[in-house]
Amino acid sequence: MASAVRGTSLKRILLGLLAAVVLLSLVLLARAWSVESRQVDVIPADPLAIDAASAARTLAGLVGIPSISPQDPADFDGGAFARTHAYLAARFPELHAELDRERVADWSLLYTWRGRDPSLRPILLAAHLDVVPAANDEDWTHPPFAGVVRDGVVWGRGAIDDKGSIVALFAAATALLAEGFQPERTVYFALGHDEEIGGDEGAAAIAARLSSRGVSLDWVLDEGGAVAGGFLPGLERDVAVVGIAEKGSVSIALDLEAPGGHSSVPPPHTAIGDLSSAVVALEGNPVPAGFDGTTDAFLDHFTPELPFGFRVVLANRWLFDPVLERVFDGIPQLDAMQRTTTAVTIFDAGVKENILPPNGRVIVNFRIHPHDRVETVRDHVRRVVANERIRLQVGVRSPPRNPSAVSPVDGAAFTTLARCIRSVFPGAVVVPYLVLGGTDARHYGGLTQNVYRFLPFRLDADSMRLLHGTDERLAAADLVRGASFYAELLRRGAGAPGS
Repeated sequence: MASAVRGTSLKRILLGLLAAVVLLSLVLLARAWSVESRQVDVIPADPLAIDAASAARTLAGLVGIPSISPQDPADFDGGAFARTHAYLAARFPELHAELDRERVADWSLLYTWRGRDPSLRPILLAAHLDVVPAANDEDWTHPPFAGVVRDGVVWGRGAIDDKGSIVALFAAATALLAEGFQPERTVYFALGHDEEIGGDEGAAAIAARLSSRGVSLDWVLDEGGAVAGGFLPGLERDVAVVGIAEKGSVSIALDLEAPGGHSSVPPPHTAIGDLSSAVVALEGNPVPAGFDGTTDAFLDHFTPELPFGFRVVLANRWLFDPVLERVFDGIPQLDAMQRTTTAVTIFDAGVKENILPPNGRVIVNFRIHPHDRVETVRDHVRRVVANERIRLQVGVRSPPRNPSAVSPVDGAAFTTLARCIRSVFPGAVVVPYLVLGGTDARHYGGLTQNVYRFLPFRLDADSMRLLHGTDERLAAADLVRGASFYAELLRRGAGAPGS
């Protein structure tokens, strides 16, 4: 009798578990089927009527001016920026005749295109005049500052980052002027001169000048994202990633003083040993991750466009978040989207093999996720290192900066941007994401909550490696498409309502 009761109970339990599994499976499948696309429907834009060869020559000439932002201010060459200003005026005379131009902080430029309706908040399109140095000239196919055009491709430092943006933007504005276009709202073109070293003099000064005039912007667009192919196995379409925030940065030094002495009588732990233990602890205990804000926005827009198997997991993050976090952990590019990253970049200790080091220093660079702050990173380091002999110095070599605010993805500004992207890059999946580096865009956060980052060029994995690398280059066809994007953005973003 008892065994029969036990058998019946076990059967009920198994049936209950089976029912729960079936119900859970139905819920997972239903959510995967029902997730709706966030992509806007558009009609492809007509290509902008500009001469690709002429645009390429213009970019080549701009690339040929070595407007480098050096780390040492003593190495700054103002003459290169003066030549850049003159070159832009000579190559785009119609634009310079129609728009007001101001020099800001000596070498940055602010253009104002007056709108018909002063009651509308202006928009601002940003780019930067400066480039990073080009190391190892001999490794380049063409010299980095020769401004070479070969087979429809412009070679040289800054072709993509960020002089291509300037030429595309100015070519678009010139074409619109030729059509008789006048914006309804005022448009600013802001060209910083020190973005590659933080923008603290250029873009910061432009933002301060606009703020002093009481300007409140509708939205800002700077570089940051791009259109990428082969983004994920199983997704054949291009993906246009649009930055809605950018990480902060802080470098923290770990300093340790020790007695020193001869290596024949060492202590249990030398300065190098203690600092090494601290490094191991920091790398083994990263700042906690989290799926929130920028990561959620990225996945919400991405998930509906993926094959069904991916959607089953990503549409049910309430269940699979712990698994996804582990997957992200193993892929550096994805891991950087979910947490503040830890990178040990400098280790300085020891002078001779038979002398105990009397001191040592380790510098660790953290790229701060929007859910963290400089202070929380400092506290994390202190807690993980847990060694009173090691002193922390926050903000070595460069001032610390917190991450930017996260811009909304459910408003008119982001929708306008998405429409323009999809009209010029048909079929592209527009996805918000977190910019892992720094841009000038962060300086404009006090003028609007709508700050976005997107470079209107199609860049594959190889092209992305060219940024700040050897053989940077941009095809004339990509330059023309970038100009078409800016023209569409100006028409829709600054034109008459409904345009």
